[in-house]
Amino acid sequence: MPAKQEFTITFDSVEYPVVAEGNTVTVNGRPFVVEVSDDGTVLVDGIAYNVALEEETATIEGHAYPFQVSGLVLTAAAAAPPPTTAPSAPVVEAGAGAVLAIMPGKIIRVLVEPGQEVEEGEPVCILEAMKMENELHAPKSGTVHAVHVAVGDDVEKGQVLVEIE
Repeated sequence: MPAKQEFTITFDSVEYPVVAEGNTVTVNGRPFVVEVSDDGTVLVDGIAYNVALEEETATIEGHAYPFQVSGLVLTAAAAAPPPTTAPSAPVVEAGAGAVLAIMPGKIIRVLVEPGQEVEEGEPVCILEAMKMENELHAPKSGTVHAVHVAVGDDVEKGQVLVEIE
């Protein structure tokens, strides 16, 4: 098992403390199980993302974000952590059916469940941020594939909340 590593990621101008140990990467106190394949696909808690790291840019699902790592010591045995740490940051964008947190906040209502049919524009959850309630809507019509949050969960900007197929 690789040694525990602690470092900082600056992702899209936000700094996150990271602890990586084995295939568990804890970002900002939240653990993620991360697996990396040779083709650049990264599984974060079972959700696949296409990720590419180049210089100081992380491209996730075709969207480029400024990205920096500080305090990470790489050895031949620890060459894998850089790809695993980028997508585990809470700022991850999935496919066209993903409902993402628009800003950091707390989930105060979840209005859908897996298997439920939804129409484009239908509200799926309510995010409280900066003392305001923000209704988040389905980006397309379809079936709710997964709900990744529950009432009371704290979320980060860009975190996948609901997936619609």
